[in-house]
Amino acid sequence: MRILALACLGLALNQLGAGVYIQLKAALAQQLIAHAWAQPEPGKPWPWADTRPIARLEWPGRGESLYVLSGGRGNALAFGPAHDPASAPPGAPGLSIIGGHRDTHFRFLADVQAGEELLLHSQTGSPRRYQVSRSFIADTRRGPLRAAGDGLLLVTCFPFDALRSGGPLRYVVVARPLL
Repeated sequence: MRILALACLGLALNQLGAGVYIQLKAALAQQLIAHAWAQPEPGKPWPWADTRPIARLEWPGRGESLYVLSGGRGNALAFGPAHDPASAPPGAPGLSIIGGHRDTHFRFLADVQAGEELLLHSQTGSPRRYQVSRSFIADTRRGPLRAAGDGLLLVTCFPFDALRSGGPLRYVVVARPLL
């Protein structure tokens, strides 16, 4: 019985440690990315990185500020929100898609309301202001996200409290530019 209790305790500590590791890695990565962003020509935030910062999302009403990485692949998403290269560049005319993990960088999207404002800082000029117009849940089994117009689609997995990641549902926040 004692061995079983110790094994359960060890498993619980292992799971807790993995969760803490993910949160620490996400926070530290944003600090390294911030340093790379501050350079005149932002490059890799660490020598072996296969991504670089291309924009900064700022949510003044929530005190959130996140650096957006190039490439929407899973390895970029481990360190911060990432831009889908098949969409318009962040801050440019067109629809830009930015994805992030529901349990780290995009956790706050669960509480975002229509009407909230955010800023997108790109390297090509002054910040562009956006306002959240709506949010919805999309099912990836029905095909890829389709949207038109000018704006941002912020995408994360859904539900936010799911025990397993990688399900077919996505939570999508739509933000339109303010003139």
